[in-house]
Amino acid sequence: MAFAVATVGCEVFGFSRPAAEACAGPAREYSGPVVGAFETTVGAIRGLDPLVVAPVRWPDLAAGHPAVLCYIDGLVPKAPPPINGVSRPFDRAIVAVVDGHAELVMAGYRDRFPIKAP
Repeated sequence: MAFAVATVGCEVFGFSRPAAEACAGPAREYSGPVVGAFETTVGAIRGLDPLVVAPVRWPDLAAGHPAVLCYIDGLVPKAPPPINGVSRPFDRAIVAVVDGHAELVMAGYRDRFPIKAP
């Protein structure tokens, strides 16, 4: 019974079991917890990018192709590192998982990248 309650609670916050499982690997890579996991489409993820990226992400896939969007709170290094001074790393990664492959979509700070469903 506790499992059913936990699953329902997760779905309310954007965590379906398959989405959370898809985000587990990328979360380990960024050494942080998954704070948002959404089942979505490639087209919805393409629409998140504030810059028009050419070539388009996943050009061989239709906009309706299933995908998972993960919000992960962890340390995301910046590149290139600063030459003089110290720059704090980003603390939120937004990762897409398409056909089992994870790809960083955006990185930034929690206060500038709120968790929202695509």
